[in-house]
Amino acid sequence: MEQDKFTNIYRLPTAIQIRIGKWQQTFNGTSDLVMHKAIEVRNQQYKKPNFFPSGWSVQLFDKNDISITNHGKYIQTAMRTMMNRKVSYKRIYLSRLPLEVAQPGMIAFKEEWIAKHNRIARKYNQIKKKEFTRYAMEEAETLYPSIPKNEFDAQLWNRLVVKELGNPNKYDNPYFVKKAVV
Repeated sequence: MEQDKFTNIYRLPTAIQIRIGKWQQTFNGTSDLVMHKAIEVRNQQYKKPNFFPSGWSVQLFDKNDISITNHGKYIQTAMRTMMNRKVSYKRIYLSRLPLEVAQPGMIAFKEEWIAKHNRIARKYNQIKKKEFTRYAMEEAETLYPSIPKNEFDAQLWNRLVVKELGNPNKYDNPYFVKKAVV
């Protein structure tokens, strides 16, 4: 790795600057002592409970943001499967159920899915944040960039799903919704 590639830390001609979202702090000087201080201050920001590093966390869904679209012959909503979090669509054909029954059923279905998804996402984010923080602490000790770029960890996610919700075979849909059936 290059010397200047610390996550959220930028080397300016006469200073070192931390930038995390809208928050930033600048330290005069470019020595190793100044870099160490900047890394420690950055790590304090990382430890805050509302900080989730991009690429290292899964977004939670809000029950107030349920979107159901009507396509004439059917209604649908976008969801992710529990195993591997692949994007898919849940559809209800209006020839099978009238709209007055289908729409509340779809909302109940998605609300149950959101509750289960967010439960797994919170555990996933907690585990990934601990891993991220360990890398950040290692940087403070070694003054060498060690936080890797991260992508979604499907194996960890799938392990958490099976641990929390049980075997996928006991569900008749890929969203692991059992109570709200439409």
